[in-house]
Amino acid sequence: MRPVSSIFFSFKFKITTLVIALVLFAGIGSGGISLLIAESELRQVIARLELSLLNGAAVFIDNDLQNKRQLLKSLTEEIAVHGVALGQVQGLLENHESLREAFFNVNAFDLDGNLVASLHDRRAKWVNIAERKYFQDTIRLQEGVISAPFKSTLSGQPVVVLTQPLRDNDGKLVGILLGAIDLLRPSFSAQLDALRAGADGYLFIVTDGGVTVHHPDKNRILEKSDDQPGTLVEAALRSPEGWEDGILDDGVPVLLVHKHLREADWTIGLSYPVRSAFSSMLNVRLRALLGAAILTCVAGLFGWAITKDLLRPLRRLHRHVEDISAGRAHINVFDVARKDEFGHLSRAFYALSQRREQAEVELHRLATTDVLTGLNNRRMFDSFLPQALARAARSGQPVGLAILDIDHFKAINDTLGHPAGDQVLVEFARRLTGAVRTTDTVARLAGDEFVIVFEQLSSANEMDVLGEKILAAMRAPFSLGTQLREVQTSVGIAVTINATATAEEVMRAADQALYGVKAAGRNGYAVNPVGAERVVRVR
Repeated sequence: MRPVSSIFFSFKFKITTLVIALVLFAGIGSGGISLLIAESELRQVIARLELSLLNGAAVFIDNDLQNKRQLLKSLTEEIAVHGVALGQVQGLLENHESLREAFFNVNAFDLDGNLVASLHDRRAKWVNIAERKYFQDTIRLQEGVISAPFKSTLSGQPVVVLTQPLRDNDGKLVGILLGAIDLLRPSFSAQLDALRAGADGYLFIVTDGGVTVHHPDKNRILEKSDDQPGTLVEAALRSPEGWEDGILDDGVPVLLVHKHLREADWTIGLSYPVRSAFSSMLNVRLRALLGAAILTCVAGLFGWAITKDLLRPLRRLHRHVEDISAGRAHINVFDVARKDEFGHLSRAFYALSQRREQAEVELHRLATTDVLTGLNNRRMFDSFLPQALARAARSGQPVGLAILDIDHFKAINDTLGHPAGDQVLVEFARRLTGAVRTTDTVARLAGDEFVIVFEQLSSANEMDVLGEKILAAMRAPFSLGTQLREVQTSVGIAVTINATATAEEVMRAADQALYGVKAAGRNGYAVNPVGAERVVRVR
């Protein structure tokens, strides 16, 4: 049972007091107008918060598409540099484990549109895409494009494809490389749905032409949405970014928040039922209407002053939102001790802002963590290595970089299957993390390629001790289901005390050391000082 004292803190009691005062001294006009202004401000506050959360999801999708395009571009550059013929692309695709994680399928086509290589099925050779618009655009523009969504001929699944032109050693166009993203695959759709887990409403994505790319109802994917004036899709495509309430979605009034992506001609939108989005205002609106009916004939000057004072917490709440958006305040300003409805509303904003922060943290974790092993990924490593070199330059201490490959990892995948290969990668990462110091940073770049950044070294000779520890950690056989398997590794270590050394120079020196180990028979390590013309020692 609620304590009696809480009644005096409630907004209902304050409105009752206001009614009595207005009957005696004021009119209804000013009070009604004040509440309408308050409702308008509340709508803007809530819409801005939801738009801010949607912007985080848009950045996540843009970054994911950008990473996939960069992966395809790196592969085409590798094909051009090594002079790989179209007939040899199949083997190259199968050797890149990172492609299976990033794409549903990766294919190569010649200039006539004929399939010459398929990561998913090397026997598929009968497909021709010469009439596809994305193929023609890639040939015409000679640069990568993102296709409109369509149903794949090979898999029958709804997909979008990313393309990159294939060139030979002389820069001549010889074909295109195509990476397919399955729109029903959990790595694409489940992560988007998770951002609205536990909340009303849903996220959707449509192309500029109104074709559905993502929707909770999977049957709507690839369908042309109704883009007639006044519909949800037409409102979402009307401007690059914004919000609008009162739009009907399947007959239900919703708050629509939308944002156009940077990397693709797509718009991501949030359909949020108005009753849920603005539920905090419903009780206030009903009380305002009741007060308007009772106090129609009463003057409003005194009532206007009282209402203005009562709505001061709302203006303070609005100011808090602006301060948080400008970076001048933390979301803790929403966590107030008031016991009336404004206090409840402020704490509701606090909970909503916490959810936004958690979503941003989760998006950052997804963007910088390898899903399989839990280690840092390539994105995290690319930003961390220059920072480590800068710290070493300031402290005057050596810094080391190790690049590791699992010896004959492809044979493990080919003989025992990819699940066993994944087991090896996870156990390898666990042992590697246990073998290094707490000041060292471990990351997985792609496939079976790992790196370690060594900081706070007492001397360059310390790298031999660390190299031996890594090899010792891998000597015990790996348990793969019911059998044991010896797994070995080759380690190339670069070390530098040069304050001007760049990340590219350190990577190049570590690669040279790794090639030295492989040339010496694998299962060892080599140390190569940055700037040396040859590897100093191989163990």
